[in-house]
Amino acid sequence: MALVLGGVLIAVAIMLHPSSETAITIIASEVGLVAAHFVYTLSGLLVLLGLPGLYVSQRAGMGRLGLIGFLTAFAGTYLIAVTGNFGFFAPVLAREAPAVLDAILQYWPVAVINGLAAITFLIGYVLFGIAMTKTATLPRFAGVLVAVGAPAYLVGAGISVLVSTAAWPVAVLGSVSLGAGLAWAGYRLWRTPAG
Repeated sequence: MALVLGGVLIAVAIMLHPSSETAITIIASEVGLVAAHFVYTLSGLLVLLGLPGLYVSQRAGMGRLGLIGFLTAFAGTYLIAVTGNFGFFAPVLAREAPAVLDAILQYWPVAVINGLAAITFLIGYVLFGIAMTKTATLPRFAGVLVAVGAPAYLVGAGISVLVSTAAWPVAVLGSVSLGAGLAWAGYRLWRTPAG
């Protein structure tokens, strides 16, 4: 059930989030930004609670790829949730010290942890999604949605926030795909009796 709710909330969060993060857009969309980061945090928690159950129940069919994908996706989800904390104090910085917004993102420890979060999240879900397609219990298309959705979500959001908001629809579609794949797998496990 945690994956069902976590998957749905991934898509809800991106729809609440502004498509760019400049000092002006952060101030103008403060309520949506803070709400989005709250929902992202809750989604991350739920996915972290549900992902181990999904992996454990399907590990025989997932093989080593599934283990590597699970561990990497778990770490990436955790790091994305932790680095998402920035969204809670960004409105204060945008009002009080807008130049600090860019300085924080360029500070090398922050850039490294953000990069590590993005890479582990992306690689982890691609591998885990591929492994999901190899199980006998889960719908294969749920794995495809996860493997395709994670990179579309992160790349679309990254390009939109850093380069051009024209990529925002890619982020939205990616989050819907990732969330639907996780929710579908969670629902299948929830509705299928063990044994």
